[in-house]
Amino acid sequence: MAALKILLYLFLFPGNLALQKCGISIEEDGGLFRSFINMCVWGTISLGIALQFFA
Repeated sequence: MAALKILLYLFLFPGNLALQKCGISIEEDGGLFRSFINMCVWGTISLGIALQFFA
């Protein structure tokens, strides 16, 4: 169970960091900004990996 919590923390880290830097609480945001940041970060990483191996 601890391993899943660590994975969840790492997966949400970019969005949580952005919220913290902007001074926005999770309750104020509703998850939209955090989701957008996470999608951009993990999408960029996934695209880079896909281009490296499949292009």
